[in-house]
Amino acid sequence: MKLISTPLTVEAMHRLDIDESLPGDVEELYLANEDYSLLSNCGVFDTINLALGKMLDEYEDENIQGFADLNTSLNILGATFHNTQLEVVREIMRLNQLAIKNNTGLFFYF
Repeated sequence: MKLISTPLTVEAMHRLDIDESLPGDVEELYLANEDYSLLSNCGVFDTINLALGKMLDEYEDENIQGFADLNTSLNILGATFHNTQLEVVREIMRLNQLAIKNNTGLFFYF
């Protein structure tokens, strides 16, 4: 199973980094294999990777942090949702917005 996490505070982000998260530290989205395939096939990961120099891919752990990168990923996700209407994209957008609001990040465990 694939996981996307957004820490709710900067302190929670530090605990996530050292694998010592506490209950309530993160919002999580577990991706079923079907959802991961839909995301891969619509090209959203490739677009984010190209724009941000990331490696969102199978068997990779990656993160998006910082206001500029989070805004870029949110714009890419928004355009993807507009084109696909995939609910899973909307959920990732919600986590992205939460990361911007809390000055944390999006953490992908694929």
